[in-house]
Amino acid sequence: MNTTNDKSSSEAPAAAHLKHILVPVDFSKPCLQGLAAALALGRHYGAKLTLVHVVKHLPRGSHVVMDLVGIEQDWRRPARERLAEFVAAHIPNDVPVSQVVAVGKPFHEIVKLAVEIECDLIVISTHGYTALAHVLIGSNAERIVRHAPCSVFVVRGIPHESNVPGGDAPTFRWILLPTDFSENSRRSFPLATAMAREFKAKMTLAYVQPALGVSVGMMGETPWIPNQAESAAQRADAQNRLNKIRAEHFGADLNIDTLVLDGVPHQSLCAAANSVDPGLIVMATRGATGWEHALLGSVTERVVRHAPCPVLVAR
Repeated sequence: MNTTNDKSSSEAPAAAHLKHILVPVDFSKPCLQGLAAALALGRHYGAKLTLVHVVKHLPRGSHVVMDLVGIEQDWRRPARERLAEFVAAHIPNDVPVSQVVAVGKPFHEIVKLAVEIECDLIVISTHGYTALAHVLIGSNAERIVRHAPCSVFVVRGIPHESNVPGGDAPTFRWILLPTDFSENSRRSFPLATAMAREFKAKMTLAYVQPALGVSVGMMGETPWIPNQAESAAQRADAQNRLNKIRAEHFGADLNIDTLVLDGVPHQSLCAAANSVDPGLIVMATRGATGWEHALLGSVTERVVRHAPCPVLVAR
């Protein structure tokens, strides 16, 4: 893994939340949207950027050459040159940025680099909603969300063209903040609050009450049939808990309301996000494997996969 010197030696003022942002690039048009989001956040928080391009494998036949290190370095050179050209074309001179070219599986190399450089956020772009796009999302973005040591910003659905470096950065007028009332879900609150203040966005604190016939548990979605009285009582209880969380965890300067939704969690959240444009979903993941990951983690990954807007996964 090769790292070049910073393009700018001047450090922007340190910020309380984000100091170092990792941005994977594949030179595609969608990755410019991710870069625009990273630049916007970098400017807001005074954060340094590290851009990484992952080369999936060495050329066939390179394993028969004795000097494998030399071959790998030579083969990286075109990728390094292309990344340098990309940075020169799209990153303003006053933005501190480093460049990395890695060889291997993209999600593995991105997560490994995130650990090495101790970044605070990974900004990754996705390519849409088609079956082919899901292969990209499933094999990269969802795996990065699952294994990253830090928060992950999955950029999708920003309506305008991102003219980098023209300052055409995304803005978010509305932030959807789901909670399941667990302590873990509250890990997303500080980052959502910071984003709301930076972008002067309205926030909606939301809870999804399972619809009639659907229960979400460790084994997934299973049938159950509560009576109407139970359903009404649960909804009232959920609203009271949302009101309490709003009073205890969010400042009076924030424009925040509450919302109780019904249905399958990821479907209801995506439908709510689709009603406001431009919007952003901020939610937590457990950052664990096995049974613990299966509950909140699976909902988060399904939202990442299906949301019509960017999703910021807090860890």
